[in-house]
Amino acid sequence: MKYIAKDIDNEPRSLKEIRSTPGAGFDDCEKGDIREALLREQGHLCAYCMDRISDRTGKDGLPNMKIEHYNAQSTAPDKRLSYLNMLGVCRGGYKGPSHLLHCDVSRKNQPLLIDPRKKDCERLIKYTPSGEIFSDHETVDNDLKETLNLNIRPLRDGRAAAIQIAKQSLKAYSAGAIQRQINKLEQLNHKGQYTEFCQAAIYILRKKLRQL
Repeated sequence: MKYIAKDIDNEPRSLKEIRSTPGAGFDDCEKGDIREALLREQGHLCAYCMDRISDRTGKDGLPNMKIEHYNAQSTAPDKRLSYLNMLGVCRGGYKGPSHLLHCDVSRKNQPLLIDPRKKDCERLIKYTPSGEIFSDHETVDNDLKETLNLNIRPLRDGRAAAIQIAKQSLKAYSAGAIQRQINKLEQLNHKGQYTEFCQAAIYILRKKLRQL
């Protein structure tokens, strides 16, 4: 999970207009505008698993991302139209086997302590070289492993691959080389995208840097 710096200035104008319309709800929004804003804000990564998301339409005619309300609409109706409460997420294994459902599809409306809108989310989350995600904080660990189901095999493999690629890209195991690789992973590319699962690679590289 990567920290998302939510900025009200990124809010689409159409959302502001809907919010000022009496009786309007979330289904009245121009969701394409919201998805586009979230993609830019998040560097085209899912807010929970860090897999690539896009606004392209899949074979089923649905966008390859969803708009997640961090505080569920059912429990926080006053935040249904709040841009600061919205996150871009992947399809979460939608219509797949139940054991492979993840992110908001697995979460449903369960509350979370871990919050990608808060910078300390990166401090609370750890990774192993094999791609496992975990936390020393019991509740956060449950959020990651149970509520969001982020340790399913495809996500573990994706994180492990990102870690391996980052290591192989190092020309030397020096402090300078490692820091340059970290800096690269922390930056958007020319398409405005972060590398998939980048925070897992950043965590492992920072751990190695501390050991030098």
